[in-house]
Amino acid sequence: MFDRLLVPTDFSAPSDAALVYARELAGTFGAKLHVLHVLGNEFLRAVVTDPHDLEATALRHLQERLTDDDRRRFQVVPAIERSDAPQDEIVSYARAHTIDLIVMGTHGRTGMAHALMGSVAETVLRTSPCPVLTLREAPRARKGTDAGRRRILVATDFSEPSDAALDCARVLAAPMGAALHLLHVLEDPRVSGSFGSEVYYLADSPATRTTRLKEAQERLAHRITADDRARLRATTEVIFGSGASTIVEYAADNEFNLIVMGTHGRSGIAHLLMGSVAEAVVRRASCPVLTLRAARGSVPQSVADPRTARATA
Repeated sequence: MFDRLLVPTDFSAPSDAALVYARELAGTFGAKLHVLHVLGNEFLRAVVTDPHDLEATALRHLQERLTDDDRRRFQVVPAIERSDAPQDEIVSYARAHTIDLIVMGTHGRTGMAHALMGSVAETVLRTSPCPVLTLREAPRARKGTDAGRRRILVATDFSEPSDAALDCARVLAAPMGAALHLLHVLEDPRVSGSFGSEVYYLADSPATRTTRLKEAQERLAHRITADDRARLRATTEVIFGSGASTIVEYAADNEFNLIVMGTHGRSGIAHLLMGSVAEAVVRRASCPVLTLRAARGSVPQSVADPRTARATA
């Protein structure tokens, strides 16, 4: 279970959206909700001139965002910490308080702005000891016949982090009343040629594509149990495409409420050279994205197995 949730806030619109989402999760799981502000961000420096008033002002902003209904429904822990590196403080706080899930807003920067400014959310994503759920805006309410339906998309590459993400999605789906859908994207073996033409590898013959598709479908089907199909209405699909862009488009076209996926948590040179599909999805997706970098064997037992929920500290 998710017994302890953490929402880091810089009092921006994305942070407020994350708090709204975390409230719903805390109510669903009966979780303790930690709301953390790391002193030193630009918002408070802009509105507070006396440094001695920073902590009091930050605490007031936190309290304004927490309602009496919040306090009745679940335990709320407002927290103020000081650090020049908010991403490091968030991760340290999560470790110190045995947080099961971090829910945070992201400004979704791309291109040069992202390269120059970086992203606190993505640093947390790469170093967090627990799953991280990010969103850029409050999820939009659905209309019509789909208004009461919830759907979780699990994007998998058959790696251990992906299997751990599936475990996480299982824990989320049942209490949320959500259906589970597994997606595997087969990379299209083609490249752009001269003058915009496409060059196809010999491996991209119709027979080879059919074989690759069938093999991936079988591997995907083996990850879903009979209980998943009956209790979580689990389904699977394999499509050809191109990594992050295909996942984002698929989620939007099919109106999923949440994307869950593993990340290999690369850092340094490996991250610069190889990038991260998960981080690209986080930046581009219109719905919330939950990422998990841990291998299956290192997932906290309370998350990996809903039958072993531990007491809330």
